[in-house]
Amino acid sequence: MPSLMPGMPGTKEAYGISIIREDLRITIPPKAFERYELEYDTSVLLTTTHRGEGGFALIKKESAEATVFAKYVNQIEEPETIYWFTEKAYVVTKLRNERIGLTPEMLQAFHLTKGTKLMVVKSTTVAMSYTPIEIWKAKFAQRGLTEAIENMELLEEF
Repeated sequence: MPSLMPGMPGTKEAYGISIIREDLRITIPPKAFERYELEYDTSVLLTTTHRGEGGFALIKKESAEATVFAKYVNQIEEPETIYWFTEKAYVVTKLRNERIGLTPEMLQAFHLTKGTKLMVVKSTTVAMSYTPIEIWKAKFAQRGLTEAIENMELLEEF
């Protein structure tokens, strides 16, 4: 998993770019799939990352149940249905192979559209984030991290 700024502590480690396809599916990069110990048919929690920003965090449901997210996961009764807690969207869904099937409602809740390119990064030990590349480019540009922007172009697309 490449660091976008090798040798610079605190920079994001990226797994690749996932594109929201016409069928509303995205692929989990193989290294992320392995790192987070996902399996085919694993239930996962998707949740808003930053209010007002597009994208989501993906956490294995089993892992989420052992964190602060447990209080939300335990209230989710229907899979693939958006639930709102503290103005953030939460949904439990199942992986199909190495893919996540999104719904139009999920796209709306996470401020995404078909064709959006999402950079997949290590967020925490239990979560990976899927954030539109434009958001990352703007954040890196604001901090003067031009090398990180250039290195984004080298990431594999899925």
